[in-house]
Amino acid sequence: MVSRKLLTINIVVVLLFIAVHTLGGYLLIYPGKSDVRTIISESRPQYLLIALAIFALIAWLISHLRIKNLNPKNKFLLVFTVFCGILLSYVIYFDAATYISTRKAIKESENEYIQQAKEDIKKDKIMYRFACGLPIPEYDTKTQNKIDSIRKKFGISYFNTGCIVDIIDGEGQQKYEETVKPYLDKRNGKGWEEKMNKEIENLNK
Repeated sequence: MVSRKLLTINIVVVLLFIAVHTLGGYLLIYPGKSDVRTIISESRPQYLLIALAIFALIAWLISHLRIKNLNPKNKFLLVFTVFCGILLSYVIYFDAATYISTRKAIKESENEYIQQAKEDIKKDKIMYRFACGLPIPEYDTKTQNKIDSIRKKFGISYFNTGCIVDIIDGEGQQKYEETVKPYLDKRNGKGWEEKMNKEIENLNK
């Protein structure tokens, strides 16, 4: 007869295993935003199925060994639950370590950009950084120089960091923009971005 208690524990452990394994897919792309399908894909569910299949095979083999006071079905559940529990503990540890490491890297990046923002504010030279590879020039050199001059009047410039998009660095850049925004609003007045963009648009007229 199958132990209901053992069966319940087994189901709970397996469900937790699946949930934690799937959460790992989210942590792999954190802090990037993603949908459920991408998270599941990144978690590599096929590896989860392989692990469960191996555990089931080992548990089935061990269930045929003679263990006092345990029938084969309960032996199978016990062994399968133990294996899932061990791997669950490892996955939880790995996911927690990954999250802590990522958060630490983000915090360091944000602190560096906040410090850079303070220095740029003192110099009245705000620089927005962005990753865009090597785009085809939208304007000729003369027009581009005029655009740069307009931006400089408003105290800003733009710098292309290359084609590699670093999500953690992107979090730092966002913190930079949040830090300099009050300064630029005070320097240029409310709605300064619309005014600047309007001047740039007028260059083509």
